[in-house]
Amino acid sequence: MPKNHVYSEKFTSILNNLFHGVILINQKGVVIEFNKSSLVLLGISSKKFENKKLSDVLPKEYRRAFEKYFKNCFDVETRNYGKYEVALKRKKEIKILEIDCNQNFYSEEDHELYTIGLINDVTKRKKLEKELDRQTKTKDLIIEKLEREQELNDMKSRFISIASHEFRTPLAGILSSVDLIERYLKNDDQLWQKFIHQTKVDSHVVKIKTSIKTLTATLNQFLSLGQLEEGKIEYQEEVFDLKEMLENHIDEFSTLTKENQIIHYKHKCKKTIVCLDRNILRHVMNNLLSNAVKYTPKNKNVYITSNIQKNNISITVKDEGMGIPIEDQKNLFRRFFRAKNVTNLQGTGLGLNIVKKYVELMNGTISFKSKENIGTTFTLSFTIDKLNEHNTNLNILLKD
Repeated sequence: MPKNHVYSEKFTSILNNLFHGVILINQKGVVIEFNKSSLVLLGISSKKFENKKLSDVLPKEYRRAFEKYFKNCFDVETRNYGKYEVALKRKKEIKILEIDCNQNFYSEEDHELYTIGLINDVTKRKKLEKELDRQTKTKDLIIEKLEREQELNDMKSRFISIASHEFRTPLAGILSSVDLIERYLKNDDQLWQKFIHQTKVDSHVVKIKTSIKTLTATLNQFLSLGQLEEGKIEYQEEVFDLKEMLENHIDEFSTLTKENQIIHYKHKCKKTIVCLDRNILRHVMNNLLSNAVKYTPKNKNVYITSNIQKNNISITVKDEGMGIPIEDQKNLFRRFFRAKNVTNLQGTGLGLNIVKKYVELMNGTISFKSKENIGTTFTLSFTIDKLNEHNTNLNILLKD
């Protein structure tokens, strides 16, 4: 057997074992040679290639465009080394083929120009590219929406901050004027005692003051939320007596309790010194105590406990109020959310959202347990590892 014939058989065997389609095409576009993969990819038999151009076996809608592409592959001036894509329908799916006819060469034997056409199935790649493009567009859309939302949030925060400051000044003026009116009316005790409408006046003065305080508290909540979202509130640790701080705070609240409503407090250990942000903790306790008193009916109690263990400070606020419906509990810390059983009571739905942000600012956690018509217990938990960094002498106080 001639040596070149052996090489030819080996070469043909190699070509037929390639996954890619390989076709030898002359300058006129007629297929001269081809491997088995090219037939499989194009979905045709070998007879289809007999004295036929490659464009002849393509779907009609692609033939003219492919002829133009093929001609361009032999034009040195306009050649762009591009590839041609064809979508072939195969039963219930579409197969996308990529044809590359840029491997040109000149045959010294017959003085003809030829090209080697490479055919690849790029269906999976195209699907991945399409999915990637979709995900990229989705990501860009999400980023755009997030940026727009952030812009709106910034505008909202600025508006709330400006509006809250603008409202606080006239409210302070109204409260001051009410105090002056009350003082003028009661300046002359004899005339005041003779005044037949003093009970009504007192009642209205109290209503005005209460309304101003309520509105001021609401504005303060909006301001706090705005400052938290803008990162303007910083966590400033200080060493203080937790038991003493809570006792004083509870004493202040005792005047706001309802009839026969008592706030009980118990500190469960000898250690009392902690290192936290006292001001932020006061805001947190103010909100939790306010809610406990508001949602607990008269003749029922509120229970506060605190404890300092090895690396943890815990504070619980337990009420005997109406509780939180189980279906509302997952949304409790959402901004502006109010449980369905308290919509008849005054509130903004901001308090617990602010509390959670404050607690997280102190690297703490807040959790709760609640049962409708039984009550709710909130638990605050903070680590105290950093106390030793601030004052090593106080470490003795934290030990049993």
